[in-house]
Parts: sequence; structure tokens; C-alpha cells
Amino acid sequence: MSRFPNREQAGRELAAQLARFQNEQPLVMPVPNGGVPVAIPVAQALKATLVPVPIRSLHVPWQHETIFGYVTHQGELHLNQPLVGQTRLTLPEVRRIARAEQRSLQSDLESWGVVVPDSLQARTILLIDDGMHSGWTMFSAVEAVRHHGAARIVVAVPVTHFRAKRFVGRHCDEVIALQIEEIALYQIGNYYDEFSKLSGADVKGLLKAVPAARPTAA
Repeated sequence: MSRFPNREQAGRELAAQLARFQNEQPLVMPVPNGGVPVAIPVAQALKATLVPVPIRSLHVPWQHETIFGYVTHQGELHLNQPLVGQTRLTLPEVRRIARAEQRSLQSDLESWGVVVPDSLQARTILLIDDGMHSGWTMFSAVEAVRHHGAARIVVAVPVTHFRAKRFVGRHCDEVIALQIEEIALYQIGNYYDEFSKLSGADVKGLLKAVPAARPTAA
């Protein structure tokens, strides 16, 4: 198992694999928060606009590390229905959690200065994260951008489990990964020397520090 020094270096290595998309004027969309520092070098190298994917994870209240779905800034839900059934979360509980996370996401997007395009028609989208374990997060991101009309969706990550790559690959046009693992990826951070948890304030600072990669309306 090889390791990346940090997310930024992983992004620089990923950028070399994505250079062929530059002529398509892609929109670089990282999954927040961890995908943002990976995506910034990609956006810089491709001279592309960067807009974080407007989704927020939904956690089981009594088991916070368990994610049962995602909500977009517009309130669209992407639920892992079998898991929701196992947790016995009721529909009112799901809606309450989703509304709270939607409000939090909208607040973050405003704080970051992000303008999410109303439509992605005819756009090539590069979806980026710091890694894929099950692929569920990236699948939700794919569905979110597809809903807005993306013409081509390319997923790019530094490391992924082979099953996650196969699963996500069924729902997008291409999956690009620097490392494909057959062993379970219990912690994506194990593949990085430095892998700090990023807050909304950290994301804001990253976006401000790289004007060329800051989001603009499309």
C-alpha cells in the first residue's frame, strides 16, 4: 500500500490523469469537505471552474458514523433504503434530519461564496473526492449532478476499493483512480500521511486562497 503525503499532492497527481479533459472546459466538482483540497490542484491545472457538489450526509442520530443518505441544497433526498429500514428511522425523522442538514448546507454554500449552476446541460463534470470506500457517497454525487442535466460525468479519486469503482462505474461515464485496492478501505486516511478533518471554515479558507479555482455562476 502506497501513501500520499496529503490531499493536495494526491490532487496534483490526479490532475495529470485528467489533463485530457481540459479542452472540454469541465466543471470540477469536489465532494465536500475532503474532496476540496484534492480538487483545487485539478482545477488549477485544467484552468477550470470549481464548485463543490451541493450535498450533505445524513447520519443516524444514535450512531453518527453511520450515513443513511444525502440531501442536496434543494432538498432532494438520496437514501440508502435498506439501511433506513434496518435503523427503523421513521419518515418524519428522516425528513427532520434532512431539513436540518439542508439548512446547514445552504448556510455553508453561502459562506463559501458558492454559486451552484441552475443547469449542467452540455457540461462535462469531474467529480472528485479523497477516496471511495463503499462508493455510496460518490453515487449520491453522481445522481445529484445527473439530475441537473450533466452531459458527461467522470469520477476521479486518488484511491478506491475495486467494488466501489465497479459500483460507481455503472452510474457514470468513467472512473479514474490512482490506486485500486482489493483489501477493505476501513479508513481512507490510512492512505495519507496527513489527513486532517476539514471544517466548513477550512473549506472557505481553501477556496479563498485559490482565486483561480473559486466558483462562479455558469
